[in-house]
Amino acid sequence: MRSLSLTFLIMATLLVPFPQPGSAQTAATATAQAEISADLGSCSALITVTGVDLKPIYGAKITTRVRYGLMGLKKLDLEAFTGGNGQIKVTNLPEALKKPMYIYINKDDKQEIVEFKPNVHCRATFNVQLR
Repeated sequence: MRSLSLTFLIMATLLVPFPQPGSAQTAATATAQAEISADLGSCSALITVTGVDLKPIYGAKITTRVRYGLMGLKKLDLEAFTGGNGQIKVTNLPEALKKPMYIYINKDDKQEIVEFKPNVHCRATFNVQLR
């Protein structure tokens, strides 16, 4: 009985297909866009971060505080990092805000700030150049 189960185990391991290293992960990474959701509405902001040389910056830190609700008393802090293409999409932001919403972009010692106004442009696109 032992030799039968051992034979079965060996045959099962030989039949398992081995994926090529990095093939599936590379394809998923190339198509996936960095995204974070506030789950508060239907507006969004697409942020593209580039350097002085106009090349995309990977791993730039994006932080913001969304104030919503009655008199803007409720707060939601969001934090994410740009993907390999230098982009991040902040989705499901509220359509109207009581207080201004500022998006902070940081990488190393460089920082830029953009203001998001959903009542002016609900689906905004920002091109940020870190200097």
